[in-house]
Parts: sequence; structure tokens; C-alpha cells
Amino acid sequence: MKTRLRMLCAVAAVIGAGACAPALAAWPDDRPIELVVGFAAGGETDVLARTLAPYIQKHLSPNASIVVVNKPGASGAIANSHVQRAAKDGYTVAMVNTPPMNFLPLVQSTPYDPDQFALIGRVVSDPTLLVARDDSPYKSLKELVEAAKAKPGAVSIGQNGLGSNGGVALNVLMLESGATFTDIPFGGTGQSKIALMGGHVDMIFTSHTAVPDPAAEKTRLRILAQFVQERAPMLPNVPTAREEGFDVVVPSDRGLAVDKDVPPAVRDRLQQALEAALQDPGFLEAAKSFSAILAYKPGAEWQADITAAKEPLTRLANELKQKGALAGK
Repeated sequence: MKTRLRMLCAVAAVIGAGACAPALAAWPDDRPIELVVGFAAGGETDVLARTLAPYIQKHLSPNASIVVVNKPGASGAIANSHVQRAAKDGYTVAMVNTPPMNFLPLVQSTPYDPDQFALIGRVVSDPTLLVARDDSPYKSLKELVEAAKAKPGAVSIGQNGLGSNGGVALNVLMLESGATFTDIPFGGTGQSKIALMGGHVDMIFTSHTAVPDPAAEKTRLRILAQFVQERAPMLPNVPTAREEGFDVVVPSDRGLAVDKDVPPAVRDRLQQALEAALQDPGFLEAAKSFSAILAYKPGAEWQADITAAKEPLTRLANELKQKGALAGK
């Protein structure tokens, strides 16, 4: 009897010890968080993600780990779909780009739903630029359009696919000007820059992050125009498309998002870590090349901007579809 009692006590002690043992590490410490980028390595979205990730990680938790995962293609649709299909546990975060994220579903079927995203925060608002090699014969956007109208399709322009800021800008430019360009879609700006510098395309649409100093590139580049409301402070000598007579305004915003079914507590911690990262002196030093476009907005405020843009983007999408004028497919 005593032996049996001792055995029962021993079992109880083991069970009790197990019950009191520390649990496995919880989010975000028990495995790496994927920061998913929808464009190829070397492009502006990838550069931003890789510069920012260590500082979000730092302010999230001492044991947190963030790895950047590139899933390029379809103007970010492949990456967005991957994030929305993943477990809703906070271990899969999207670096989303607008206009692709919210414009692409207006012109074609997509494997993701933009309304299923919960925005964590906008990080940058980046001017969309039309960039040529420095030896290009075209000195202005107006001159370029005149040449393209005189010889339709003679000028090739690279961009990152239907729905990308460059894809939208190209479509609207052709609609506004009546000019026809040969459209060359790429998987990311890293690829399109190589093609431009190698002479495989005449020019590319890109963002300021990708060409902070065009004249310092291995092959000297030149910006023909910027597609924003008014001249960006860091580009005081580059005219806007509007100044050249074409009403084309397409900024490129980038930031973080998760599926909206990720727990609110996780989303809140991500937003707090993002805010802290963007104020971290180490990040500000590392981000010097694109510090002029840093433009943080909390997720709710960024969502309000996207909601306000839906109606005009829908009108644009319908007009482009009716005219059969969609480039970048």
C-alpha cells in the first residue's frame, strides 16, 4: 500500500512539474517572421524591406527574427496571395505597394482580396519617375510624347507590370497624350534598371528609391519627369508631368500589412515596432539614400487614403478597359 502511495505521489510530482514547466516561446520569438516582398531582389521595395527589417526586429523583441522573402510576379499579386493564404498567426507580413495592391483587382481577377488586409503602417511615399540613359535623345516628356506620336511604338518603356505605379503611369500617360509606346514589363526595378543601362529599353518607370542619384549610376541616367502633384523637395529641377501638359499623378506608397484575421494584439505590436524602427537613429542612418521619402502613417490613416482613392481608381480602370488601353499585362 505504501509502495503504491509512493508511486502515485511520484507520478503526481512529475505531472505537476510538467504543468509548471515554462511554455514554448510565444510570438514573435519561436520562429522567424517572413516579410514578403512582391518584387525581385534589388528593386526599391526590396531595398526598403531589407533596410527596415532589422530595426522592426530589434523593437519587436530581443529574440525576434525577421527574414525578407521575395515572391516576385504579377505586380505583387503572388506575394499578396501568399500572405493571405498563410496561417493568421503574425508570422507572415506583407510589404504592400500601392497602387498595385488596390488597383490591380479593379482591372483583372486577382488571387487576393485587398479588403482582407489590415494595414500596419505606411513607410514611404515615393515619387514615380520616368528615367532614361543620359545619352537619350529625348530631353523632356513633351519631346518624348511628340516623337512617340510621330512614330507609334518606336520608344520602349520598361515598368513593373500592370497595376504597378509605373504600369498605371504608363497607361494614364498613353490615355492622356494619345501616344503609343512599346511596353516592356519586368519583375522588379532591379531587372528593369539593368535593361535600361544595357540599352535593351529606351527608358523605365521607377521610383526615387531606385535612382537616388541618377548621374552616379555606373551608366549615367537622367530623369525626364516626375509623376506627382508638385515637384518633390529632393528633385527641384525635374518638372512634373503636369508641368509638361499631361495630367498624370501616380505616387508609389509602400508599407506593412497582415491578413485582417491576425489577432489585434499582434497587429498592435507590429505597429508599435514599426513606429519605433522608423525613429531609430540606426535606421535613419541606414536609410539616408531614401530619407526624403519617409512618410509614416498609422494603418488606419493609410487605409483612409486608400479608401478615398478607390472611386477615382475605379473610374480610371473602367476607362482604360473600355478603350482597350491596358499596358503591362
